[in-house]
Order: sequence, then C-alpha cells, then structure tokens
Amino acid sequence: MTKYVITGATGGLGSRVLKYLLKLVPASDIIVSLYNPSGATQEIKDSGVEIRRGDYGDPASLDQAFAGADKLLIVSHPSMTRELRVQHHKNAIDAAKRAGVKHVYYTSLAFASDSVAFLMQAHLDTERYLKASGLTYTILREGIYSEAYAFYLRFFYPAEDKSEAVIPYSDGGIAWVSREDLGEGTARIMGGFENQTLLLTGSRSITLKEIAAKISSLLGRDLRLVIASEDEYVRVNVGKDGQPSEEFLRTWATTYKALGRSELNVVDPLLQQVLVRELKPFDETLKEAVSFQVQ
Repeated sequence: MTKYVITGATGGLGSRVLKYLLKLVPASDIIVSLYNPSGATQEIKDSGVEIRRGDYGDPASLDQAFAGADKLLIVSHPSMTRELRVQHHKNAIDAAKRAGVKHVYYTSLAFASDSVAFLMQAHLDTERYLKASGLTYTILREGIYSEAYAFYLRFFYPAEDKSEAVIPYSDGGIAWVSREDLGEGTARIMGGFENQTLLLTGSRSITLKEIAAKISSLLGRDLRLVIASEDEYVRVNVGKDGQPSEEFLRTWATTYKALGRSELNVVDPLLQQVLVRELKPFDETLKEAVSFQVQ
C-alpha cells in the first residue's frame, strides 16, 4: 500500500489533483495536509481521506502531517515574497526527509531555467534545494492556467467598458493549459517519473494580442493590447480596483520580459500523452470565463 499526502487541497490546483487521485487510489491511502483543517471543503470531508494539520510555517505540524507518507505533493506556497516562499518550501522538504517520505513532487512553473521573471525565482531556489536534498523528486513545471488569462492582460474584466489592456515590454506566446487538465495529469504522474523535471503545457501557444482579439469577437467590441513603457504600465494600472501597488506592478513587469524571451512559448506533448486524450482548448475556457464575467 502506497500512502499519499496532498498539500494545498483546497486550492485551484490541489483540489483537482485530489479529485483525480481519488479516482486512481482508495481514499484510505490519501492524507490531506491543510494549514487550517476546519477550512476543509465538504467534498474533502465527504471523500473519506484523512485530514491532518500541516502548516508550511510550522515545521512541527509538517512532521505530523507527513508521517507515514510514501509520496508527497508539495503545492507551492502562494506568496510574492521570495524569501518567505522559499523558506516554507524548505520547511516542507526538510519535514519530508524527517518523515521518511520516499518521493516528493513539487509544483513549479513553466518559465525557463534561467528565467528573468521574478515569479519564477522562488521556484528555481526550491528546485535546487529539492535536488540537493537526497530525496527522490519530481519537479512539475506546471503551465500557465488558461483561467488566469485576465491576470496577464493586467486587470482586464470583460464586464468593464474598457478598450485597452496595457502591458509593459513585450507580448509573447503562452502554452495555456486548464487547471482541470493539470490536476488530472499531476495525479497520474504521481505514479512515477523519479528524479525528473517535467513540463506540463497546453497543446497550443497563444499570444496576449490574440487573446485580446478573441475577447473582442466574443464581446462584440474592440479590445486592444497596448505595449507601453514600464512607467506607463504602472501609471495606468496602479491602484486599479484597490489592488496593485506600484511595487507589485514593477515586480510583475518582469513577467513580460520573460514573455519577450519566449520563456512560456514552449509546447510539450507530455501532458496530452499522460492523459491519453486531447487537452481542453483555450478558446473553450475563455468563452466560459467571458460569459460568466459579463452576466
């Protein structure tokens, strides 16, 4: 019997990994590690899996959460603070070693190994630490969620009467992939792939300019993608909807430098091969999202 531990099971990716892992192995073989067990969804409570408290910021809790595990999925901590994010990941990897976990799977991102994107730096730090840990590992460079398209268009919401989406530096192709496909693929990959770094992408690369044109067609009004200076991008987007600070925007601007280097413009067939079916088309996800947001 192989015992699995899933972290981040209430999140967008982790919840889908759990959904599909439950189709592959008995619920009695699965442990869900949550920093706040009382926040478990009803689906998790009803699934029959064991729920334990595991907080990346509390190493002692991770020792208990990972006890008896053979395979562990570390879903990356959602923080833009590099040092905090890396420390939380190190805490999880160290706890996995203490618990005698045989195989660790880590959800990284699909940027390049020499990425200029700030968002990727904590992942690269974690990848290096995991490789040096002595644990059997699989690094999952998960593609950019199709559902996150609006974030890359910089706070564009279809319900708003906006004609421009302003980004800095560069546009570039992104091999968008649905969270549902990533969740199922990740669950299936947890059967093997020892000491490998895998790239899980969609089956087609699409630029932000192309997405703007698709949105224009769906809405029946024009949306233009404007590539501006970093200063202009900050001026237009700072404080929009009370959210992004100038510091955040300048940090996120490095993502568009990465697009200019074609870091996300890579299509890998592995995910489709693992699923043995066609992947969900980006256009389908976009149509669903736009229809929902304009209701």
